[in-house]
Amino acid sequence: MKYIKLVIIFLLLFQSIYAFADDERAVMVLEVNNIETSKGNIMIHLCRNQQEFLGTVPVPYAFFFPAKKNTVAAKITIPKGMYAVKVFHDENENKVLDLNAANHPIEKFGFSNNFFGSYSELPPYEKVLINIDKEENFVKINLR
Repeated sequence: MKYIKLVIIFLLLFQSIYAFADDERAVMVLEVNNIETSKGNIMIHLCRNQQEFLGTVPVPYAFFFPAKKNTVAAKITIPKGMYAVKVFHDENENKVLDLNAANHPIEKFGFSNNFFGSYSELPPYEKVLINIDKEENFVKINLR
């Protein structure tokens, strides 16, 4: 009898934690524009801190969707919070943004807030941060 009560308490506790976690999630509707071809994938990295943004630690929220000429829209459910979004068109499907000999990207890329740094460097982390705090959040990124 004691064992059954313990199991019931555990299940109720787990259910309440799970329900609370759902309240802390949001949907990001991401629209990626200026896609030149339907070849490859659109790679999306959602960075929660500067180390993830700079690529010094792995990005926990990474997604890809098949490329479609002009525009790709995706719905992504993530925890609410601040994010820096990096997107690129991985035409050759090698999962990295390809660079030329001068260290300039040869595949199209973009960032949240459509903010760009110099051609071969990332923009400042603070300039691309967006707040995903509503039930549904719309983000539009134009590749260049």
